[in-house]
Amino acid sequence: MAFNVQWTIEGNKQLSRNLQILADRVKDWTPAFQKTAEYLKDVFSNEVFNTEGGAINEHWSPLTKAYALRKNTKYPGKGTLEATGNMRSGFMTLWRPDMAMVWNKVEYFKYHQSNLPRNKMPRRVMMKLGNLQKEEVVRIFNTHFSQVMETIK
Repeated sequence: MAFNVQWTIEGNKQLSRNLQILADRVKDWTPAFQKTAEYLKDVFSNEVFNTEGGAINEHWSPLTKAYALRKNTKYPGKGTLEATGNMRSGFMTLWRPDMAMVWNKVEYFKYHQSNLPRNKMPRRVMMKLGNLQKEEVVRIFNTHFSQVMETIK
């Protein structure tokens, strides 16, 4: 039996791996999905903001000089996309034995993340799987699988 692990962001397949299951007893992947969702939530809400997209190889465009000046007056010391902190703290997770989701609950998140054509606001991606994140997701699932198989022996 094969088990397909797939993470998709904005309809683009970010990671897909087939894991060959050696025993029918491995049916509950909740721990792996939970750990992966929490890991990605942490990456998206911390590393991505701290590096302004660099953690996922999507370096954000700098603020315009005029906007940076206005923002610094109203929100001194706040980084890009962090005026109120709502976007950074808006990532949510959900998981089950067969799936996990990570999303941002802030209404205007979609305008920054979207890959639709734009005229004014530059795209600033917050959710994407870079190579390091892909490797970690695969490691989490391999570790869970190995732990389950050890209990079956």
